[in-house]
Amino acid sequence: MKRKILVIIKNKWFLGFLLIITTLGIFGSQEIIYMTRQYMAGDTPWNSTPRQLNGRVVFSEHYSMHPGHYTFTQKLGIATKVDVKKMFGKTPAERKKEFAEYSTIRTQSPVGFLAPDFELETTTGETVRLSDKRGQIAVFMFVAMTCPPARTQVDLWKELHEKYDTKDVQIFFIYSRERHAGERGYRELKETTSTSERMTHARMLSEITAVPVAVDPIDERTLKDYGMVPNAAFIIDREGFLVFKSQWADIRKIDQVLQQLLVSEELNKTNQG
Repeated sequence: MKRKILVIIKNKWFLGFLLIITTLGIFGSQEIIYMTRQYMAGDTPWNSTPRQLNGRVVFSEHYSMHPGHYTFTQKLGIATKVDVKKMFGKTPAERKKEFAEYSTIRTQSPVGFLAPDFELETTTGETVRLSDKRGQIAVFMFVAMTCPPARTQVDLWKELHEKYDTKDVQIFFIYSRERHAGERGYRELKETTSTSERMTHARMLSEITAVPVAVDPIDERTLKDYGMVPNAAFIIDREGFLVFKSQWADIRKIDQVLQQLLVSEELNKTNQG
């Protein structure tokens, strides 16, 4: 009997289930099932093999539930920063609208086609134009101070930013809408109602990262062009074509794509030489 109990305790699902209940103080059966499924689920399959589309190298999109590729500790950290009950308090109309918004990443900015251009102000007063980055690979993620998955990735993106030569790869964030303003982990942060307020929040992010931060205006024109997902990531090739997008940013996949892109370029130079 003792042996059976030990086996159960060592099981990560059991531990995860127990930790989530204890840490979040959630006792509603629906919420327990939701949190266990979301935060213990593994990553969805992704084929990292490059392919040819419209005469250029592209990669399969990656769509998943956002906690899938995180470690258990990271998943638990994300779970403790949001008010899960709000998710269950939404009306059917609100849920339908949210689902429709999130689905736009599948239809907007298709892989293999010219990426939508944008002109944004950074937190240091500079201007970022995607079209100005032709000749370089552009990599960006949509972020917000109150988006736990994005915040989890910030330090990892700093490492990526330092890894690649800026002559070849330009890495930056685009600050968009707040996602969990005023909730458990972000009590002091409120929703932004103007571009200037959003800029203020973006500057807070700039204080904790060396990665450049550009700001999407309050009308969210850039987010709408690329898909209304909280922390989606995109890779644009040197000619301005979108070659990879991920519904929830995963630094490992982005690094994989970048490495393969650069190797492919070297092979093309060798073959042409």
